[in-house]
Amino acid sequence: MNNLCQIIARNRFSILTLAILFFFLQTITAQKSREVVITGEAQFAIGKEIRLIVFDDLLTYQPKTVASTKIAKDGSFRLTYKTNQIKLVQLAIQTSKAEFLVIPGKHYNFFIDMDLELFQLLSPLSYGGFLQIVPVEIDTTELNYRIRKFEIFFDKLNEQFYPDIIYHKNLKLRDSILNVLNEKFQIHYEPLDFYASYLYYSFGILDLIIYQKSVDTIYKNYLDNEYVLYDNPAYMTFFNSFYDNYLYNSPRISKEVLTQFINRTPDYLAIFNELGKDPVLRNERIRELVIIKNLREFYEDAQFNGYNILYLLEFILKNTHFPEHKPIIKNIIASTQRLHSNSEFPKCSLKEANGVDFKLEKLKGKWVYLQFFSSQCEDCIREMLIIKELEKKYKDSLVFVSVSLDFNFNDFVDFKQDYKLFDWKFVHFNFQFDWLDELEINTLPDNILLNPKGRIALRDVPVADKGLATFLSRKFAVPDKEENPLSPHFRK
Repeated sequence: MNNLCQIIARNRFSILTLAILFFFLQTITAQKSREVVITGEAQFAIGKEIRLIVFDDLLTYQPKTVASTKIAKDGSFRLTYKTNQIKLVQLAIQTSKAEFLVIPGKHYNFFIDMDLELFQLLSPLSYGGFLQIVPVEIDTTELNYRIRKFEIFFDKLNEQFYPDIIYHKNLKLRDSILNVLNEKFQIHYEPLDFYASYLYYSFGILDLIIYQKSVDTIYKNYLDNEYVLYDNPAYMTFFNSFYDNYLYNSPRISKEVLTQFINRTPDYLAIFNELGKDPVLRNERIRELVIIKNLREFYEDAQFNGYNILYLLEFILKNTHFPEHKPIIKNIIASTQRLHSNSEFPKCSLKEANGVDFKLEKLKGKWVYLQFFSSQCEDCIREMLIIKELEKKYKDSLVFVSVSLDFNFNDFVDFKQDYKLFDWKFVHFNFQFDWLDELEINTLPDNILLNPKGRIALRDVPVADKGLATFLSRKFAVPDKEENPLSPHFRK
């Protein structure tokens, strides 16, 4: 009998051990990153760099380049990236981009094309220009295909019914739209199904517009559950819209509470506990994410103490129980410092017309005025005529550097040859497109002032023909060499 008990005990131990091991292996497998492979052809961009940009954080939409390669002579390219979640990504060539979703372990193969005139623009999207990516083989079951099919259909319905719903308050049409959608797509809540959730929260955005005053109803229908779908663009668009500046605008939240625990005595736990009284902030995960989102919005509001907001964000970063919130907070903290006065200037490696590398670090110890231009920008050239006079006047106080954003390096070289009257430092941006994104340069001319430490003194300096001369005269106070004969101090 004892032997039998020992055998049973050993078997139970073995079964329990195997069960634990099986669960552990399942967990590891579920979390393990798998490689995404993206291949294709882009004949119009041979020799150009193609970049894969990922959005790990759909609250701030901070882009992150995770792979890049040169497009080969035959127009082909291959990019790889590892992930354990479905992710929103972009393919980018120069400043032209296209957005889609990638699934871990999947191989994507595209033909890429682009209008060549739009391809040469600094901001092609402003003119409707983007990379046109088409799968080599059409798969009607593929996630992007299914979502695109839904979006086209849903957009047409919205165009048809939107005026009556919004302007004539015919809310019955909302149910008509839902019935039509259900005939083709089945709109339902299924949080573990990415596609179903995308459809559900896309329709939810329409409900946000229709029932914008029924906060509790919207919350109950869409957010009163245990899932926060951080990587689903439709969910996060819904979330960001619903809680946009919520803490400030909601009549349920006292302005005194915000003033007390943000401005006077910053106290995250006090804010967290106070906000828990709001029915649409009962969920602790959502509550913390809403606080993070709204602190970001408050940072740009003069009513709130920016230093205290950073303190609160740092506190959440160190103490949060939700690991998904850490990268979001880090992105927000970084964004508060980006391009502000005395913030670090993004690192770069520029090129002179002769091909020699040029680093801005060489100019540390001096004030530097960076002018961004292209050889096709007439306004930029007119600005240079003014800069020429200012450069003479302030050459002992300020270094002028003009940075060419020409996508063809030879255009920059030719410009230097044609405009020898402009004799200050000229360099090329060396095809650092991520750097342009960091600097948020979308139109030309543009300019930045660096202080002697090489940090940003001012992101938006007055343009040359609209106040730059006045700005520089106040900043550097260089007296005119010729005295004004109308001055009481004029001596004959």
